[in-house]
Amino acid sequence: MASLTNKKLSFNTAEQFKDQFSEYLPTITYVFIGNHVPYANEASPDSLVDTIASEKVTWDNIYAAKRATGNDVELVVPRVNWTSNTGYRQYDDTVSIETLLSANPAQNLKPMYVITSERNVYLCVSNNASSNSSVQPTGDYTTSNGNISTSDGYVWKYMYNVKPSNKFLTTSWMPSPTSTAALDYGMNDSGVVDGELTTIVVTNPGLNYRQASNIKVDLFASGQSSIKLSNTSLVLSIFSIPSLANLSNLSISGTGIPTDTYISSISNTTGVITLSNATSAAGGNANNITISTRVYIYGDGVGAVATATLSNTTSGASASEANISKVTVTTIGSDYTRANAFVYGSGSGAQTRVILPPKFGHSFNPAKELIANNVMVAVRIGEIDSTEQGLISVDTSFRQIGLMRDPYKYGSTVVANTSTANSVISQTTNLDVVAGGSYALNEYVYQGSVNNPSAYGFVNSQTTNGVRLTKVQGTFITGLLLIGANSGSSRTVTAVANPEFQPYTGDILYTENITKLDRADGQAENIKLVISF
Repeated sequence: MASLTNKKLSFNTAEQFKDQFSEYLPTITYVFIGNHVPYANEASPDSLVDTIASEKVTWDNIYAAKRATGNDVELVVPRVNWTSNTGYRQYDDTVSIETLLSANPAQNLKPMYVITSERNVYLCVSNNASSNSSVQPTGDYTTSNGNISTSDGYVWKYMYNVKPSNKFLTTSWMPSPTSTAALDYGMNDSGVVDGELTTIVVTNPGLNYRQASNIKVDLFASGQSSIKLSNTSLVLSIFSIPSLANLSNLSISGTGIPTDTYISSISNTTGVITLSNATSAAGGNANNITISTRVYIYGDGVGAVATATLSNTTSGASASEANISKVTVTTIGSDYTRANAFVYGSGSGAQTRVILPPKFGHSFNPAKELIANNVMVAVRIGEIDSTEQGLISVDTSFRQIGLMRDPYKYGSTVVANTSTANSVISQTTNLDVVAGGSYALNEYVYQGSVNNPSAYGFVNSQTTNGVRLTKVQGTFITGLLLIGANSGSSRTVTAVANPEFQPYTGDILYTENITKLDRADGQAENIKLVISF
């Protein structure tokens, strides 16, 4: 039995997680900071394990949190900067998405997308037969429906733009929107073409293909359905064919000949060429006609046009044997869900494969196309002021960040919601104390006896008449002394204020131990968490 879990499942899971942050949903999620107590080795953060006991420890560490809304969450993908002289994978509907999104340093090969110095994001749809990119793409959806051809032979599909102020753009990550309606990302439906064809690869170059230019034909007028070769024997000689009929279905171009015209039929005796399109202007009586290999695209879509490039061709009224080195799509067409390309020419054996786009077209849903299975949550703690209006202390540090969802209000069994919980919360137990000697920061303080305390905690911060505590166990009582285990300070508790949330409720979704970060007056912290699915 064989099975496959599609990578889109991870994207869908990430997308659903992101949607939970929308304010119209009952679920609320907070970004928290905590653990002001030093590690055993400050240079090496403690490891984490996923146990019920460790989740309780995380709860004990939390001293402040800020609610994350839909504006604070975005799908992100690893940042891939365009770099000169680097190869990029080419989108291919027959190659696994995991491969397309992976790098191969040994081959100087990066994933199939880039972000440029203009912060434009492009998808590589043609890498010029696996060559290196040397020209940075530029342009957006207004240029050829976003299909940007560069002089190094690459073709890029414009996807979106990231503003310099976007808080989800970091040195390691970049945002990836889900819809062309995301105007903040410079997207537009006009750049999206369902079923467009951008790339045809040559799987077999074939042999003995020829093309000839500077062929002379008799004078013709505009609107004619046929023209006549001036020298049939010369053309037969150039192409090394026994009959002019062998030129049927080849492309023909020149003055007065419309684009994408081919030879419908040709008389071996008279040299009269029947054209697939009537002439658009007068011409002839000059060496200005070219007959070349034709690429015929057939499928369930319309409008796609491609041309073939031959290797080792010569100019003038002559031709050399060559193979098919490249097929270039000149008109992308639309509505293709299946397609093939056939090469008509004087040679034989050439084969091609049409690369088909995802449903609805490239850049319709960049996040889905790039499998954005990572969610960044980005909030700014200290945005209102460094203390968030006195709720968060500034004379302390933190070593732990994370996400918690749906905690209960303190002393209740009711899940907090946007109506009952503040956007910024303090999770410390705050004691008013009479004036006296100061406690030490991070000090163990207690009521009762040191060996059998009725309540205890650790000093997060303090003022002249107040102490904020974390890791609290037991219930502090007014009128009793609060004793510092190290400082020896002993001050009477006059009031007790409980934290915002009931400890050990809801779910801790994500926890990360970091190196010590000191808070200070006038300072704010940009907390950015990336969760991968």
